[in-house]
Amino acid sequence: MSFDESLQLSRQLRPMLPRLYHLSRRRIPGWDLTGSQSSAMATLVDRGPLRMGELAALEGVQLPSATSVVNGLVKLGLVERRADPADRRAVVIDLTAKGRRQVDQLVERRNHSFALLLERLPAQDRRLLQDALPAVERLLSMGPAPENTPDPEARNTAGAPAAD
Repeated sequence: MSFDESLQLSRQLRPMLPRLYHLSRRRIPGWDLTGSQSSAMATLVDRGPLRMGELAALEGVQLPSATSVVNGLVKLGLVERRADPADRRAVVIDLTAKGRRQVDQLVERRNHSFALLLERLPAQDRRLLQDALPAVERLLSMGPAPENTPDPEARNTAGAPAAD
């Protein structure tokens, strides 16, 4: 596949992803958390206990912002601070049993709702989506594109950056 074909695929696929995400969330809304709180909870589900600095880095926010988010989640009883077993001077943030239970219940409700949506597709379409999952997983494991992405106008027809 050439770069131009990848670009065309990007133009088709990328706008669908947030719409698909929002479709699954709208049918089963979550609890009354801010977007930042929901994101921090998801990060803790995915990564497990984290130091505050690690959570801030993964969330792409400054330490005071992460602290504020965590403070709100602590007040709700969804996360807790505890001593880091590797360094008793440090603190790690983790989900409480209540937080884990709420996340698990919400995820299961959303999975059930999305399965009902998938059931409306023909079996062949569901198989195509299933077959695409390994490629999507590889794409997600790559992380974000490099920040120095070349200007599309600077590419020549062979897909390489144009010479100055």
